[in-house]
Amino acid sequence: MRLVIVFCMMFLAVCESRRLGRCEVVRLFRAQGLDGYEGFALGNYVCMAYWETKFKTHKVRDSDNLGKDYGIFQINSYKWCNDGTVGGKNMCNVFCGDLLNEDLKASIQCAKVIVKKEGLKAWETWDKYCNGRKMKRWTKGCD
Repeated sequence: MRLVIVFCMMFLAVCESRRLGRCEVVRLFRAQGLDGYEGFALGNYVCMAYWETKFKTHKVRDSDNLGKDYGIFQINSYKWCNDGTVGGKNMCNVFCGDLLNEDLKASIQCAKVIVKKEGLKAWETWDKYCNGRKMKRWTKGCD
């Protein structure tokens, strides 16, 4: 019985920490309309997601500001999604838990709202590691 419990716990831990491959991320982002969205080449979104989470879909961490950050884009619960954070604004009109889904639909939809309102500079990692750099390397070989 203990062996079954240990196995189940190990299985859940692996499932909760799924890391997507770069080309898988490129395909998902492209299929959901991020290539050219608000004038940014697809590589910008891929680069930013890499520096935010190394393409981990289920990452949740305490924010440097208020609330927590969720999913591949580390979207903040105080401003953009609902996790019950007191005073949260939920500007994407989405539950934060939905940002952890591997299909990335909720994450991408919310990222579009953020980019539309604040641009990619809303993510410090994009500004620090991606802005002004060559982005084709992020999508190369993933056609």
